[in-house]
Amino acid sequence: MTTSTPHDPAPAPDQTDRAIIAAAEEEGIGCPCDVLVLDDATGALTAFALTTMAEHEDGRVITRASSRALTTALAARFAEALASGRLVLATAGEEGTEPAALAEAAAAGEGCLTVLARLPKSLRALEDTALALAGARSGDGGREHTLVAGGRVKHMTRSQNEVLARAFTEVRGGRGVGKSRALIASGVREDAPAPRAQEGSAEVAVIGERRALALRAHGGVFGGAAADAGSLLLLDALDEHLRRGTEGIRSAIDLGSGNGLLTAYLAAALPGARVRGSDDDADAVLSTRATLAANGLDRDGVDVLWEDALERTLEEAEAAAELDDLLGDEDGPGAAAGGVGGVDLVVLNPPFHDGTAVDATLVQDLLDAAARVLRPGGELWLVHNSSLRYRAELARRIGAVRERARDRRFTVLSARRR
Repeated sequence: MTTSTPHDPAPAPDQTDRAIIAAAEEEGIGCPCDVLVLDDATGALTAFALTTMAEHEDGRVITRASSRALTTALAARFAEALASGRLVLATAGEEGTEPAALAEAAAAGEGCLTVLARLPKSLRALEDTALALAGARSGDGGREHTLVAGGRVKHMTRSQNEVLARAFTEVRGGRGVGKSRALIASGVREDAPAPRAQEGSAEVAVIGERRALALRAHGGVFGGAAADAGSLLLLDALDEHLRRGTEGIRSAIDLGSGNGLLTAYLAAALPGARVRGSDDDADAVLSTRATLAANGLDRDGVDVLWEDALERTLEEAEAAAELDDLLGDEDGPGAAAGGVGGVDLVVLNPPFHDGTAVDATLVQDLLDAAARVLRPGGELWLVHNSSLRYRAELARRIGAVRERARDRRFTVLSARRR
């Protein structure tokens, strides 16, 4: 579905979209300004921007999403606008498989820039967004650049205004639309500092020896630059298991790598194995790569992919498995790379919350992806809230389940691929 012709149905905006659109219309957007849309969950903001800019030949709309899944969905929805050049999808890499830095996406706009976005859930993510925009647009008459960011009123605080004021000279509220409203920030501060990764560390056992692992965190990545209690419980149990021997583990994946703690542990504990961090979120990918680099673990055989539920890993594995079949080689590149049915170990500390509500269904696609990449006998190690019940789900989707650790808050399970 696209919005490039009058006959195409536009995505339906939700209340927060309508608040952002109302504020943008009051501010006035269009040439000489390009429009940058961030994390457009419904597609309505991109559709609005394309419609508004349709009468301006030189105007462009740039859309950037931190989520790989959302990026793919937007590319499909607005395929015609992308093909015509009226819409630019902000990604990086030869095939668009890398996340584009926000500053690069902002710098791609010409003249003044109007940015439409939802307010991030965390103040840290909002600060990174504001400072990245300020850094990309400073020195070029930034007084005319405007950020319009909306959210639900019940989640909005004065602190958001204060964070935006670190990057912009003027911050004010737009009129409310139902239970949502927008903040309008304009006038880039020339002295705004550049966004920096958060720094922290965690002490963990690596094959029985205590080791401090440096942690790095960009934006609103889960846990920031600190080790969350669930991951630490998982690592304690996994390390006790791996002390008995790591032979036979040639490939391991941290599914949903976050700040990179589990990926760094795997790279340290399994120096001869191929290790991959995988996450749908751009901030998580950047954080995991930074954590690996900070520990000197960004070696050959260790990588981090921006992907939704192992989609790129599965594509690579299927291609390698086809090559093995063609060559008649059971130990060929597909097996060596951890092909479909070829990965020895997957670790997973998955999301269980949609906003503030617990949603146990969020993990199901990740379990199915893990089942596809694991070899028979390979294991998935999962940590989850003890109040949730996942043993039956793991047994049905993966195989035989064992409880490895449990405390008041979290439970660690392993499931052996049947």
